[in-house]
Amino acid sequence: MKTVEPNGWVFTIPEYVPGRSKEEIARQYGTANPIKLASNENPLGASPKALDAIREAMAVSHLYPDPASRNLRTAAARFFGCNVEDIVAGNGSDEIIDLICRAYLKPGDEVIIPSCTFSYYRIASLACGAQIVASPMKDHCIDITGIEAALSPKTKGIFIANPNNPTGTYLKGVELLSLVNAVPENVLVVIDEAYGAFARANDYLSALSLTQSRSNLITIHTLSKSHGLAGLRVGFGIASKEILATMLRIKPPFNVNILAQKAGEEALNDDIFLKKTLSNTWDSLDSFYASFERLGLSFVRSQTNFVLVHIGKDSPRVYEELLKRGIITRYITNIGLDEYLRVSIGLPKENSVFIDALEEVL
Repeated sequence: MKTVEPNGWVFTIPEYVPGRSKEEIARQYGTANPIKLASNENPLGASPKALDAIREAMAVSHLYPDPASRNLRTAAARFFGCNVEDIVAGNGSDEIIDLICRAYLKPGDEVIIPSCTFSYYRIASLACGAQIVASPMKDHCIDITGIEAALSPKTKGIFIANPNNPTGTYLKGVELLSLVNAVPENVLVVIDEAYGAFARANDYLSALSLTQSRSNLITIHTLSKSHGLAGLRVGFGIASKEILATMLRIKPPFNVNILAQKAGEEALNDDIFLKKTLSNTWDSLDSFYASFERLGLSFVRSQTNFVLVHIGKDSPRVYEELLKRGIITRYITNIGLDEYLRVSIGLPKENSVFIDALEEVL
């Protein structure tokens, strides 16, 4: 029987593997209330202001949302310190990545992606028929010399997560500027700052300030982590008007639902909630560092809301034993992290339960 033949390159695309859910682990291991430290979600939940906005917005959920997400983008412009015309809103930052790839990539184009980073850059690029050029990492950090060496006449785009997921490392400001200046103007540079709010290194530099002076640069942002709206999907792309005009031609008309728009607007205006989030994150990271040192474990100092800890060749067993105890971490294979676990920041009590369980398992 004949079937409709898909594009050949679809079969080269790896499937995205998310962190395991609390419901899945509860079913499999019979754990009453698992602790999820796997997906870099905000353990404080969502902003109370955002939750109030959702309740109010439910009364008009029978209406289409604003296709331009004007109020949401206005709040984002205040938060990020840019003009509202420089922002496109998306159904999470994943949609922004999709829009970029669909607008700019075609079969045969090369896209440079660090070898150990967020997997969806690769998936979205391959979906457009592009070829992936993996640039090497150095000590868990993105190596700009490796990216520059990978540039070729076929290069159409570069994806960089800064800070990087899953390593938690970052490009110093001088490194970021050096890379942006080295890339030809006909190559799109995408800087994903999903974890930028958590960076506390003095030499961290957001690429936001560079977007209006460079016509080939776009930054990506999300409210999933720092603002606790992972389940509602709110993301942004910030770039020059030329880039945004191209993306807007293919953006779905009602891509950000009305609950997400209202919640995102209020979350961006809740500075108190963000301060609580950052305080919990930084205090928890420091506590994790002290505990890992006490247990004799090496780790990668993080500029995000998670930390990469070296367990060794016993990582699969430790990961599984933690699951049996109702603690979900992230075991990431196939990108050089087979001996590590990535652990998201939880509430103080959740972090303590994890450390106690980890010590027991070790």
